[in-house]
Amino acid sequence: MAKVAIQRLIGAIPGGPALYERARRRRIFDDIDSEVAVKRAVAERYASVLRTVGGVEVGALSNHLEMGSGWLPVLPLTFRRYGVTRQVLTDVAPLMRGEDAVAVAAALDRAAPVGAQPLAPPPGEAADRWLERLGIRYHAPQPLPMPFPDASFDLVTITQVLQYPAPDVIRAIHQEAARLLRPGGWYILSVELADLYHHFDPALPRFNFLRYSEATWRRWFNNPYTPLNRLRTTQHRELLAAAPFDILLWETAGGGPDDIAELRRAPPHAAFFHIPEAELARTNLIVLARRR
Repeated sequence: MAKVAIQRLIGAIPGGPALYERARRRRIFDDIDSEVAVKRAVAERYASVLRTVGGVEVGALSNHLEMGSGWLPVLPLTFRRYGVTRQVLTDVAPLMRGEDAVAVAAALDRAAPVGAQPLAPPPGEAADRWLERLGIRYHAPQPLPMPFPDASFDLVTITQVLQYPAPDVIRAIHQEAARLLRPGGWYILSVELADLYHHFDPALPRFNFLRYSEATWRRWFNNPYTPLNRLRTTQHRELLAAAPFDILLWETAGGGPDDIAELRRAPPHAAFFHIPEAELARTNLIVLARRR
């Protein structure tokens, strides 16, 4: 509740959103190598899923769209090292800066094997020119629908974004991804299903947010900075099923005895009683789907 109060106060005072962005940026870039390592692991996981489940190398997919790119373009820069030549990054707000991308590339270079081709630009090359040379374009803010032709991408990714929007927005995101993918194109998404406030206060149970009714959640906790929708995997599957995709991988984490014990620390609201405990206690979801 303290964090929500601070977020709402910052959102209400003049200059508050810019102050909040500076604070978040400072936290991210104070430990850039760790932040990049976590996101690089996600990119490597996506490449592995495409290879082992889809039977395709990520470098063979020349046109990639990342929806919800966030602050650090780790995934597209990692994919560039794999050989992806054209990538479009989009977001609802202009979070990424050119110097951010350079810092990410430098962190990836520090972690790369000896002899790997450097990603970071040479001294004196402007960040915008460097990104253009790598085939990376950034569009933000970019609402739906996006200004790209039908069937113009081989791969669409959306990472740790779908825990935020309302169901109707998620449905529209899936439909837009389907429109933009060529037949046979690939759609990869991942979602964190636990309560993100637990990261702020580890004393909170990981599923604390399920203890509240929808009305209470919206009234007291939801805010523009952390608008969690609290959807579970069955609901995510229903939303994706409405779009023309064949699901090849539906992989969840959590739901075991330890997670259920954590769930019971803050018993869910009656609105969730129809969902089995193992389903409520899922922590993460990753999906690979193919455009029909």
